[in-house]
Amino acid sequence: MLRSLRTGSKSPLMKVFLVFLAGGFAIWGIGDVSTGFFGAGDKAIKAGSKSVAAVEVAKEFDLIRRSQYNNIPTGDALQFGLLNNVMSRMARTLLFEAESAKLNVVSTRTMQKSALLRQEAFHDETGAFSQGRFISSLAQAGLSEGDYLSQLDKSIISQQIADSISLGARYPEILSEELARYELERRKVQIISFEINPEEQPIPNNDEIRKWYGENIESYDAAALRSVKLLYVSPQSFEKEVKVSLEEMKRAFEQRGSDFSTPERRVVRQMVFDTAEQALAARNSIDSGTEFEEVAQTLLGLTKEDILLGDLTYNDVDASMADAIFNAEAGSLIGPVESLFGYNLAIVDVVILGNSNNFEDVKEQIKVVLENEKAIDLVYEKINLIEDSLGSGTDLEEVALQHGLKTRILNDFDRQGNNIDGEAFVGIESQIISLNDFLETSWSVEIDEISTVIDSGDDSFFVVQPLTEKESRPRSFEEVEGRVFKDYALENAIVATLAEAQTYMRIGPSIFENISSTTPFRRSGVGLDNEYARLIAETAFEQSLNTAKIIETGEQVLIVKTSEILPANQTEVTDTSAFYLSQLNLVASQNISEALSVRFSESHKLELYPGMVQQLLIGKNNQ
Repeated sequence: MLRSLRTGSKSPLMKVFLVFLAGGFAIWGIGDVSTGFFGAGDKAIKAGSKSVAAVEVAKEFDLIRRSQYNNIPTGDALQFGLLNNVMSRMARTLLFEAESAKLNVVSTRTMQKSALLRQEAFHDETGAFSQGRFISSLAQAGLSEGDYLSQLDKSIISQQIADSISLGARYPEILSEELARYELERRKVQIISFEINPEEQPIPNNDEIRKWYGENIESYDAAALRSVKLLYVSPQSFEKEVKVSLEEMKRAFEQRGSDFSTPERRVVRQMVFDTAEQALAARNSIDSGTEFEEVAQTLLGLTKEDILLGDLTYNDVDASMADAIFNAEAGSLIGPVESLFGYNLAIVDVVILGNSNNFEDVKEQIKVVLENEKAIDLVYEKINLIEDSLGSGTDLEEVALQHGLKTRILNDFDRQGNNIDGEAFVGIESQIISLNDFLETSWSVEIDEISTVIDSGDDSFFVVQPLTEKESRPRSFEEVEGRVFKDYALENAIVATLAEAQTYMRIGPSIFENISSTTPFRRSGVGLDNEYARLIAETAFEQSLNTAKIIETGEQVLIVKTSEILPANQTEVTDTSAFYLSQLNLVASQNISEALSVRFSESHKLELYPGMVQQLLIGKNNQ
């Protein structure tokens, strides 16, 4: 059974489960989220005694669409499969909830605290848990502390169930140790370099160069090339049109003054005790004259750095402590206050007053912000009008003129965005080619047809009209004569330089007597200050000690000798091995968890109703 569970993610059962989850997701249409058609009793996902309402799935879909998908239209998100992903994830969570209800598996406060302290996203630069980062991270994600802890409970419960099997499927430590030793080994090399100088090569006669061209003629073929007309719309397109009045700036300052002000900050020290009795005893000791730091050192073994939270804003502080800290005067002792982490004592060392800037101080900043916002609004206003015009059959050039815009011609680029010589464009052409979906759109639309409006990100859009397409073809010698002479000289220079290095290498080991070794470096080349570090490292690690090899970089020929092998020290091996082992076991646990999902989908009779969520998302009658 264990073997079948560990390979479950690759098994037909797992594939059936994934296909089952994907079933019913042929989605189309655009619309806003609406909760008017189904009540909380309409379940989109059911598993055993557990269920998730269609409204909850729709809310999760919309949250992710806005926060992680740059607020793309609902219809586009549906077509991209976001609903599939959301329902698959929520279904898996629900299956484990159903199993936990059956087995009476619970998440305790101690488990919560332990799991929370392990989250690296909430660690400071020293690797310690930071309450400030915890609170600010939740705020950025749009989650309350209760929401996060609810999600954490589900994760803890799922992990307990999965661990009941996966703990017996751990990788041996010797495997991760050997892997760590292999990766952490370092080497030193001695390098002798020879410059490749094509300009020193003799000029070939006509017969020689044409013969060489004939032998390499395919290298000079022209790829298929297209030229397109482009209409590009971005906030920068309207910089000259946007005007912001003094009244608008003042109104923005009145309504959004906090956006342009500096919040009050406080420098805080804090220590946390497991019980209220311990915290009270510590408070009594401080009230009796013992220094805060001394109590922290004596009772908790904490250093000065351990208890310093730094200077924090109100939003950086744990919700349970924020009011107490920001209502206290400098030097005031606060607590004990109960929080998720225990019983807190804190002291405010310094109060750094905020700065509510006056209007004159931030007027220019407000002007820039408002101009950018207006320009973005204009982009979307124009795009709607452009789509309407194109839909009515208006020519692209005329559309541009109607809206005060200009088109641009981009000539002769291939499917990879290179020019006829296979070289990358530079300047404005390079910026255009790098736009999201530009190449794909330019090569998928028929000649003379006008594309749909394409979102290129950052509130920018484009429309292309392919004008011409040139088929791939051989190029004559006269077209590429300059390149041919250059390439011929380089090839001969490489051959000559390799021969020189080989001759020099035959002298023997004495050629390295006055050559210093490099600094130690890893297999990836990290630690080696050389633009060809990766190539040199690959050579150094594939040959034995005191052996040498010739390599060519295109600009130099190098003789690389492995001069020293430095095994990893045991401390490095121990630390890295622990990381590798955790990652290997994590993969094993994930595979088992996926396989368990298959089993639970059968035992708890998983049911999915994506149509309910779809109707909520696209609205009645697909409006």
